[in-house]
Amino acid sequence: MDGIEALIALEKYGTVSEAAVRLRLSQSAVSKRIQALQTELKVKLIEPDGRRVRLTQDGYQFLSKARPLIIELKNLTLNSDKSNLSHFALGLSDSIAGSFGPYVVSETLKTLKTLELDFHVHRSLMLLENISLGKYQLGICTFDENRKDLYSAHLIDEPLVLLNSEFRNRPNKNLPLITIEENSATWKNVGSVLKKDYAHLFSNNVLFVESFMAVYQMTKVGLGNGLIPLGLTKEFHLKKEAYKKLKVTRTISLVTRKTVAQLDFFEPFYKELKHNIEVYFEN
Repeated sequence: MDGIEALIALEKYGTVSEAAVRLRLSQSAVSKRIQALQTELKVKLIEPDGRRVRLTQDGYQFLSKARPLIIELKNLTLNSDKSNLSHFALGLSDSIAGSFGPYVVSETLKTLKTLELDFHVHRSLMLLENISLGKYQLGICTFDENRKDLYSAHLIDEPLVLLNSEFRNRPNKNLPLITIEENSATWKNVGSVLKKDYAHLFSNNVLFVESFMAVYQMTKVGLGNGLIPLGLTKEFHLKKEAYKKLKVTRTISLVTRKTVAQLDFFEPFYKELKHNIEVYFEN
């Protein structure tokens, strides 16, 4: 573990001297730890880069696998000092953080009193990367099924709704459709189905924006008809006449690394979270 921490510091700071300062070690100690790790692995992990050093390709590959395990090990060590209190970092996708996420997580923590969470909010794609790197242990987002490095547990298939321009009783067919941008996790999850099953929605111009909150606000003032998740309509207490629920859903999952999913806290947390989400959408 000492050698891996030295390698992480070298990657971040670029010189043995700076890594030594950050680790509060001598330059000789840092160099010896790196050399011992290279000897153990039988591969070269670093190479000169002018006056600095950089990781070799083998070094980057090794660190991409080792970094999450180190973070998880530190997390478990911290937890062991807290009298059965589990402490993890939870990431929410921005659209979920802006609708049902905070409420259902809060309700879950009321039941699981030995669990503490640090909260972070990102776009789903960045959130998945942070979980893969071990920066966060948990995430609630639209999951990319092509990610074989992560474990996902299904929470809900959240319907999308067509929100009428100015929240009127019917959509204005002369206005464009406003929806989330095409590189988003939600669009990748539902875009092809929407275009196939609801082709008429795309007969006019389509405005792609970077957040569902922007879709909501632009629809509110009459710039178009909006496509948003059902959770937002509940948070803003919109009248049912103002939108139409579509037969298209985005899959919301609890995402983690496989090693975290095997910890004792995970299954109770997942079941309670799923229950609270189901209750939220039933009401």
